[in-house]
Amino acid sequence: MKPGDLVRNKNSESGELGTFIGFRTYGGATKGNGSYTCAEVMWLDRNAPNGDRVSTIQIDLIEVVHGS
Repeated sequence: MKPGDLVRNKNSESGELGTFIGFRTYGGATKGNGSYTCAEVMWLDRNAPNGDRVSTIQIDLIEVVHGS
């Protein structure tokens, strides 16, 4: 998965689509040190709960529909 790829939310009944922006890591200073990495996606049809256009989602809950 790389920035600009069109992705689909696997949990969405409507097949929600978005643009993959990148990965975001929370926690520990380095990966694997108590950290959590997720994907940032700009959804085409909605905003995140906080109003932002870009939201985070577990990596295993999205799949690439079309690569950039």
